[in-house]
Amino acid sequence: MQARQSGFTLIELIMVIVILGALAVIALPRYIDLQGQAEVASADGVFGAAQAATAINFAGNISGAISPAAPITNGTELLGAMAPAPDGWTASGAAISRTIGSTTYTITVSAAETAAAPATITKSW
Repeated sequence: MQARQSGFTLIELIMVIVILGALAVIALPRYIDLQGQAEVASADGVFGAAQAATAINFAGNISGAISPAAPITNGTELLGAMAPAPDGWTASGAAISRTIGSTTYTITVSAAETAAAPATITKSW
């Protein structure tokens, strides 16, 4: 009586390798730029926090809750209104910025806060 051998044939192994290769070709591009997407999402989050800080600061100033009034007119005041300040962001003139890798994320106070309107901020990245 002859013993029966068990195992995978060469064709089966090649098919598995081909399928894994196809999955890698489809999946890798999706995950290659994941860090870049995370950095942009983080900067977008800081921009949202800056927008909220300008609105809260304006409301505090017009209601008298902040005395004396402290309008946001530059980057330093914007960072101060965002207490606690986001990690890695620095103020310079009318803007706050952070460089990650080769990309610089900048949020600029494009119009200072007045008695009638909160500060206007813009982002660039």
